[in-house]
Amino acid sequence: MVVLITGATGLVGSKISEDLLSLGHTVHYLTTRKSAIKNESHYKGFLWDVEKAVIDISCIKEVDAIVHLAGETVFQKWTDQAKKRILNSRIHSTELLLRLLKENDHQVKQVVTASAIGIYPDDQNGKALRENEIPPTATNFLAEVCIAWEKAGAKFQDLGLKHAVVRIGIVLSDKGGALGQMATPVKFFAGTGFGNGKMWQSWIAIDDLSGIVVHILKKALEGTYNAVAPNPVRNRPMMELIGKVVAKPLLLPNVPKVIMKLMLGEMSSIVLASQHASSEKIQENGYQFLYPDLEGALKEYLK
Repeated sequence: MVVLITGATGLVGSKISEDLLSLGHTVHYLTTRKSAIKNESHYKGFLWDVEKAVIDISCIKEVDAIVHLAGETVFQKWTDQAKKRILNSRIHSTELLLRLLKENDHQVKQVVTASAIGIYPDDQNGKALRENEIPPTATNFLAEVCIAWEKAGAKFQDLGLKHAVVRIGIVLSDKGGALGQMATPVKFFAGTGFGNGKMWQSWIAIDDLSGIVVHILKKALEGTYNAVAPNPVRNRPMMELIGKVVAKPLLLPNVPKVIMKLMLGEMSSIVLASQHASSEKIQENGYQFLYPDLEGALKEYLK
């Protein structure tokens, strides 16, 4: 299989690329930097510029599937300009790929696009939300982004392609991302929970996130799938478990919600969100988790 990946040099994309290559597949990837281009037998880079709507059409030569992950990080101050960049980076990049496929001959059969569990409303009485249970309208900026991104991605179906959406939870990895940011203060006895500490944290190990994407590609699955582990935890217990694994107990009280809002502004909605997402659908479609429980994942990535 030949897979074209956007965002292939990021935390998630690099892991998916690594796993596909280890299984004998070929990876094409899109980058904005000439210096990042490689031209190996099974790993080839191609240039694109989303803002200028420019893309190297040879990137889809012999490609069977596309994994679209690219988008500007949401972890920044949400100014009006930042919001515009965050949203446009996802919508415009999707539109560029759609145009590429419409205007050129190709053999692409399926597309996997990313989204996030931020599309769900806050915890509803402890019920784990499945993929068909989303708010009818956006209730915050992140949900707005997810809804718009998924709507744009659905247009791949109009081209007769199989399309799957992966709604990603809190990604745990030893190579960056959320876990390092959470663990660092804990190691200095400055770890704490946020708000009331009862928010649900639907997390996923990087190995399982990549595994789910590869599973979807291999099985040619369609539809929407939550990329979350089967056993989410609440915020304070999660932080305490991190403390246990690194042998640094939590000594400080939670940071009050009002302080989080003063520190982070509107972006605090990410940290204070309580999303309880279900993993049942992807399990029903044959995926078996490597790290279903948080402690096992923490012991693997906090070595």
